[in-house]
Amino acid sequence: MKKPGRALRRALLLVLTAAALSADSRWHLQLTEYSLRFRTLPPALDGYRIVLLSDLHGARFGPENRRLAEAVLAQQPDLIALTGDFAESLEQLDATDELLRQLQGAAPIAWVSGNHDWAGGALPALRRLLDQYGVLRMENRYFPLPWNGARLILAGVEDPNGPADMIRPDELAAKLRSEYPEDFVLWLAHRNSWLRDDPDLPVDLILCGHAHGGVIRLPFVGGLIGTDRRLGADYESGVYHGERFLMLVSRGLGSSSPIPRLFNRPEIAVITLHSSR
Repeated sequence: MKKPGRALRRALLLVLTAAALSADSRWHLQLTEYSLRFRTLPPALDGYRIVLLSDLHGARFGPENRRLAEAVLAQQPDLIALTGDFAESLEQLDATDELLRQLQGAAPIAWVSGNHDWAGGALPALRRLLDQYGVLRMENRYFPLPWNGARLILAGVEDPNGPADMIRPDELAAKLRSEYPEDFVLWLAHRNSWLRDDPDLPVDLILCGHAHGGVIRLPFVGGLIGTDRRLGADYESGVYHGERFLMLVSRGLGSSSPIPRLFNRPEIAVITLHSSR
């Protein structure tokens, strides 16, 4: 008869081995492909490809972030969306610089701010870097983005950590719809709370991050840790269907939490839009 202590030690060893393997996999990029259909998308935009990157937090994947850049370029995107938290300190700017240097010119690149971009003090320098590479800073702005003889409306909102007197998202969306009442609207944001806080926002697709995939992920359970670092994560990864819009949440690339990512590989999300008209 086996002693309970030996069985317990073996179980603990298996858990620690799995944790070690997962920790190593934190630097193994995962490509997740999403195919999304919309009645509101013009047929001419069928096949439009977006690469979504979020929450870099100064992380590097290979020398000069080459593995990350090559993985993005291999998808031949029509738009690259950066949804915040790329540099929370001046020391982390180099990782973003290296990435943008390689992505420049491959496709339009659009950026929105994240909470750490504001809180870390690097935002002025980050903005200068983005301008250097021609990145579209979507600071509570929107405009038509032409493609294949049609257009979609690209909009992006500042993180709530921004100035208290900036326009509210619902006000920005109302203004947008007064100019473009029927167009497909792609809404870029950092935080992932839109289905809870603004379920009637008049847009079609929201791309965001912020949740880091729930930091620790378990099979059949999903993410475990919310953005407040408490147990229980909402809207932490994947596609969520609202009555008015779809929301796609990236698991992100890096980390700002003292809790390490576990069973949670860094994600490059690739979205292909299809028209169901």
